[in-house]
Amino acid sequence: MFPQRSSVTYQTPATHQPPPAKELAGNLDYPNLNVADMNARLEDLSPRLHDCFDSISINELQHVALATNHRDGVQWWGMLFGYSRTDHMSVDNADFKLQCEYTVNILRYADDNVLLVALGDARLQAWSTYSSVRNPNSPYCLFLVGEDAAHKAPINQLCVFKSRPQQAVSTCLNNTLNVWDLSGADLRSMYRASAAHTNKLTGLATSATSAAQLITCDRGGCARIWDLRATSPASSCLYDDKTHMLSFSCAAWSTPSELQGDNYIYLGDYDGNVHTVDIRVPRKLQQTDAYFNVGHVSQLLVNGSHLATMSNQPAGVRIVKVAGNKHEFLYSNENPHTRLTDAVWRDEKTLLTIGHGRKLATHKL
Repeated sequence: MFPQRSSVTYQTPATHQPPPAKELAGNLDYPNLNVADMNARLEDLSPRLHDCFDSISINELQHVALATNHRDGVQWWGMLFGYSRTDHMSVDNADFKLQCEYTVNILRYADDNVLLVALGDARLQAWSTYSSVRNPNSPYCLFLVGEDAAHKAPINQLCVFKSRPQQAVSTCLNNTLNVWDLSGADLRSMYRASAAHTNKLTGLATSATSAAQLITCDRGGCARIWDLRATSPASSCLYDDKTHMLSFSCAAWSTPSELQGDNYIYLGDYDGNVHTVDIRVPRKLQQTDAYFNVGHVSQLLVNGSHLATMSNQPAGVRIVKVAGNKHEFLYSNENPHTRLTDAVWRDEKTLLTIGHGRKLATHKL
């Protein structure tokens, strides 16, 4: 007759004698206990280029900063690396490297070799990356200049004003906008808007000639222009889609040209199109150009007269030459990555993209 107590019925039989946990890997006699072997192994925390390449930045001296993140399992963390050359990037030939407790969301170079680092816990850090005065023998060295947690959610957009590199702007997942000042001895928030948009903020762009204006756009088809010279946070509507058919995904500010100056704004959407808006003629689209039949525009990068357009789902890269209202397609690349995360112009004719799968890709005109 079977015993009535479940503790006796389901107890481990005396014949079950598995080897020690660290010898269970690949043991087919006890396959259900292989999880014990995985739990017994210490996690590899050694510095390495993780599979997720998430952000890249380059300064005027062609120094490249790269952020990679470990996103497997429960513990997520990131690493940032600095390179003076991009032909071969590894852990050993990095000029500087730093392992972070949290993921590294965005990297952007500011003035005087200062690297802005947006972490996954909503902090923004400023690191000095190069100083021949501090260490003449090894000028590539990291030194924390400032740190602040003005945002209450992780930063999703970060831009540096080209005309004033000591100044940057960031936005976060709860639509808060912050303008940062690096001209002093610390990182300081000098301008803040708590509710920049009513819909999810998806795009941010700064002017190449002015440090007083910036552009934001959201998923509801609204784009706003901000004037930092105002005593209180103020913005005006640049475009608002009343038909509810547009959903903006990113933004870019054109460089000055002979005909349009620097008055044109490019707005990418989730249908694969790029819309052009003139800040002198608000609430009107100057033109709409189709770039991708499948996939949404994830990032726009302007380099002189060249406009690089990146997409995701699937990933793709298109580069055009803008002459007035005409967009001349020069380059196209389909599926350079499984998921494209960031891009940067290395020079006038070379674009670098990073992502998940085929981590770094070079696109030359």
